[in-house]
Amino acid sequence: MKDLIIEAGQNLRTIQIDYTEKDGSNEGWREVEPYSFREKNGVEYFYGYDIEKDGIRGFIIDSINDIEITENSYEPRWSVEF
Repeated sequence: MKDLIIEAGQNLRTIQIDYTEKDGSNEGWREVEPYSFREKNGVEYFYGYDIEKDGIRGFIIDSINDIEITENSYEPRWSVEF
């Protein structure tokens, strides 16, 4: 999973992720601009800009069910840290 996120970020391509929220809900595929990884309280997060929600979001790596790199490019809003 991380390798695909890094590849997309380095090539400035968005990704589609299938993600399960902490409460167990799943909103389906979400298009995200990849930016960075961070660890918080021993949990690894991926940070990206959720296009539909119009904001930066933190996603727990282990809660990402699937990832696809899209053909959509993006202009970085912040530094891409990969």
